[in-house]
Amino acid sequence: MSDFDDSNTNDRGGMPLDLALARAVKDLPREIAPSRDLWAGIERRIMDEPQRTPRTWRVDWMPFAVAASLVIASLSLMINVTGFGRDDQKFVSYDRSLDNMQAEYIRVRNPLVQQFNKTNENLDPAVLEDLYRNIEIMEQARRDIEEQLRKNPDNARLVEMLMRVHEQELELLKRDYTQPTHSM
Repeated sequence: MSDFDDSNTNDRGGMPLDLALARAVKDLPREIAPSRDLWAGIERRIMDEPQRTPRTWRVDWMPFAVAASLVIASLSLMINVTGFGRDDQKFVSYDRSLDNMQAEYIRVRNPLVQQFNKTNENLDPAVLEDLYRNIEIMEQARRDIEEQLRKNPDNARLVEMLMRVHEQELELLKRDYTQPTHSM
C-alpha cells in the first residue's frame, strides 16, 4: 500500500483531479453565445434606476468646514482669554535651569577645547590668535546673555540667543583648521 492518497485522482489514467479540471476548462470554447438577447433586459433595468447627479466636494464639505472653523475660533479665543496652558507656577526656578544649562554646556565644551588646542597647535600664530579672539568674543557674548537672562528669566528670546551662541562656539571648537576648506 502506498502513502499516496488516491482520493485526489479520477478515472482518467490516474490523473489528479485538479489537472483533469484544468484540461477540461482548456477544452471549453473561447466564446459562448447566450441563448437569448440580454440587452433588452439590461436597458430596462438601467431605465428603472433613478439617475444620480454627481455632487461637488464643496457642497458636501462646506458645513463641516464652517463647523471646524467655528470650533477652532472658539478654542483659540478660550485659550487666549483664560490663559489655558500658561504655567504661572514655575516648577524649577530659571536660575537653577540656567545653572543646569551652564553645567551641561561646560561639560561638553571642556573636552572640545582640549581637542581644539591639540588639533590646531601647528597653525600659524596669527591664525591661532584670531581663533582665540573669536572664542573670547563668543564667551563674552555668552556671559552677557546669561547676565541678562538672570535679570529677565521669562525672556524666551534670550534663552534662544544663548542656545545659538552655545551652538556656534561648539561648532567653532569642533572644526579642524589645519585642513583646507572647500568653498565656492
